[in-house]
Amino acid sequence: MGEYMDQQVPTTIDERYEVGSVIGSGAMATVYEAVDTRLGRKVALKVLRAEHAQDAIFRARFQREAEAVAALNHHSIVGVYDTGAFEATAGSSTVSVPFMVMELVQGTTLRELLAQGAVTQSDAINYGVQILEALEYSHGAGIIHRDIKPANVMVLPQTPEDVSLGDPGQVKVMDFGIARAAEEAGETLTKANTVMGTARYISPEQARGETVDARSDVYSAACVIYEMLAGRSPFDAPTNVELAGKHLSEIPQPPSVFADNLPPALDHVVLKGLSKNTSDRYQSAAQFSADLKNAASGISAGGVDDDPTEATTVFAATGLGAVAAGATATGRNRETEEAGLGSFFDSAQAEYTDEELYGYGYGQDPETARKKRRRSAWGKALTTLLILLLAAFGIGSVLYYNAKLNEVEKHMIPAVQGMTQAEAETTLRNLNYTLKFEEEHSDEIEKGRVIKTSPVTGLEAEEGTEITVTVSSGPSMLTVPSNLEGQSEQYVREALAEAGFVAGRTTTVNSATVPNGMVVGVNPASDEMAPAESTVDIILSNGKVVVPGLVGLTRDQAIATLTGPDTLLSTNIENVTTASQPAGTVISQSAAAGTLIEQGSTVTIRVAVAPAPTVAPSAVTSTPSASTQPTTPATPTPSSQSEKPQEEADQPSAESSDAGDQ
Repeated sequence: MGEYMDQQVPTTIDERYEVGSVIGSGAMATVYEAVDTRLGRKVALKVLRAEHAQDAIFRARFQREAEAVAALNHHSIVGVYDTGAFEATAGSSTVSVPFMVMELVQGTTLRELLAQGAVTQSDAINYGVQILEALEYSHGAGIIHRDIKPANVMVLPQTPEDVSLGDPGQVKVMDFGIARAAEEAGETLTKANTVMGTARYISPEQARGETVDARSDVYSAACVIYEMLAGRSPFDAPTNVELAGKHLSEIPQPPSVFADNLPPALDHVVLKGLSKNTSDRYQSAAQFSADLKNAASGISAGGVDDDPTEATTVFAATGLGAVAAGATATGRNRETEEAGLGSFFDSAQAEYTDEELYGYGYGQDPETARKKRRRSAWGKALTTLLILLLAAFGIGSVLYYNAKLNEVEKHMIPAVQGMTQAEAETTLRNLNYTLKFEEEHSDEIEKGRVIKTSPVTGLEAEEGTEITVTVSSGPSMLTVPSNLEGQSEQYVREALAEAGFVAGRTTTVNSATVPNGMVVGVNPASDEMAPAESTVDIILSNGKVVVPGLVGLTRDQAIATLTGPDTLLSTNIENVTTASQPAGTVISQSAAAGTLIEQGSTVTIRVAVAPAPTVAPSAVTSTPSASTQPTTPATPTPSSQSEKPQEEADQPSAESSDAGDQ
């Protein structure tokens, strides 16, 4: 057993998985390299640690979460092939230890890449988008990860296609469901073995012990993306408790403070993902992913390009507004001053005498002076009104053109129903819409093609509006593939996946016709209707049949039973001369009834044969010749030539022998 002796893991689990060396170990489980002997492939075997396996509640929840995660099928999520449990010794007791069989991923963890400083800005965006796509898929399936961190993200080596496209390697997110099992089983933040390396990425609501949802994973993903961009975590502290406290109360600095040439739009997107209040945060991984991609292209979260002239425009508009406002204020001041002289109209006369007006130079004629005063008041009033109108016009023009400059262009949402997802995405992104994809079963629309959009086709929507595109995932009920009997397990698993099902656990049954390890059938059975993406279990042949009970049957009945369609065994017959059993009946069989033997084996049956009748010796006469001629005993009739010779030959009786000697 080598390195894994301390875990009490057997060399072979479930009569199928040959356990190899340890390839990873954490607070919750230990991971071994293993070989699936049935399918002939390498796998990763995750075994729950002994201290957790002793907790019955934790075991049950681990098993439940493992089975739920096994249904996830996404290119950025490590696949789970099988689940189960094995018996192991823990101290003086025996416990059932759960395990998961997973895809064996050859790559490097994101934690190791960060430690090496090997993540560029473009790689960070690419990895972040892939992580968020994996979370979007799992959240759609109702599964929250709860422990997103660099150690749970595996980066695969670049493929030739990645190199040609200039993309980094593919990302695989690991350990879905285990954090929830720990959380529900009573593991808390204060337990060091479950928080080590996790408090750095924990969401505020998770730190408070509240019920979490998809937005908690969004926060943790934002922490990871921040670290990839900035080269450091958003928060740092010597203890987990202090770290959790910072997540609860401290606002992180923008990542651009620690990284050169980081667009301001990225700061905005990442900090929004790190919002303390869930309602201020991105409400889905899809929204976060869309804004992250836009920000990397220099588009702000609102969908507007970061245009350096925008600030100038706003400033200019503000300046014009200030001038107009100043003009308005000046007009008002003049109005006030003129009102202090007695208003613009006739009432001004009451404030001054003719003599006083004469002193101002209006002449000696009081009537003339009065007319001049009225004309002067009207002129001032008209001038003030004109200034006010000009100011209002200027302000209106500034506001109008400022609104035009900031107006977001609108488009009519095109009809994309029936298009493939890629075609619809290209069409809508060309109109600068933000997209969110959902899947829905449809018996009319082909799988992978668009069913509808929200808002619907024909409505006008501004650029940057989020359009939800519903794509068909195929019919809700599918037919289980036929012609699976006698095929290999790998073939059947691929056939089920192609048909839209999830291959489940395997069981074995006796079979007289299907070779060992090949498929006898599936459940639900072939040609039956079952819900799309539901689990179909596989039934394999163990290559054995049950030996029927033959003793007491006639020879022909025994042969018919052994060669029947449920057994198909060969027969070997031995005749046994005996008077203790009825002639022609089976008195014993070489393999005991109820035992399992390999299909096609030979069973020997012993059939009772009656002893030959004894012939009385001839009477002794006085003729001398008669006394010298002994009587020959009757010879038993030989068995059929197709059968073996008798095992017990008849022997002449002592009486006959003596009579022959007389």
